[in-house]
Amino acid sequence: MVRRYNRVRARFVEEHLPKDGVGVELGVFKGHFSTVLWRHARPSTLHLVDPWYLLTPEWHWGRGNRSTVDAVRRILRRWKREIEAGRVVVHVADDRDVLRRFPDGHLDWAYVDSSHAYQHTKDELALLHRKVRAGGVISGDDWRIDPDHPHAGVRRAVLELVEEHGYEVLVADAATRQWAIRRAAGD
Repeated sequence: MVRRYNRVRARFVEEHLPKDGVGVELGVFKGHFSTVLWRHARPSTLHLVDPWYLLTPEWHWGRGNRSTVDAVRRILRRWKREIEAGRVVVHVADDRDVLRRFPDGHLDWAYVDSSHAYQHTKDELALLHRKVRAGGVISGDDWRIDPDHPHAGVRRAVLELVEEHGYEVLVADAATRQWAIRRAAGD
């Protein structure tokens, strides 16, 4: 299931994320999608942001090993060479705190797959509006049409940002749950 879903998301990355830029993944979990982003967006720098063990010692979702410490250790091992070269930067922190530290216009793209809660997503998007350069792409997972779904806040927060700042909707697909919006080049 993960492989098939990652193939769908690989196509999404190929079609919608700028290549060779500075990107950030908010909500890394075990890093399965980080590899997809690396291979298909080919970023010059990839920031991986997750609270991992600061949030909880174990996740209550997912399969297999649920240890958040083991997950970040796996990330550090997997990306050792790229971290040492400065091409991958791992941030163990609340993503909003990390985003506040980036200079405005620093990012070419962002992929949001973190808490899925409305207010958290709204806060992330407000920060990303400043941190993603004009013409850059903000994208993510969990585009849910059903307003009663626990992750429906993602869609609501994205649509509010689009309405407020005139982003172009590149894709909003309930079947794949992927979404991407582009900031106007002159904004």
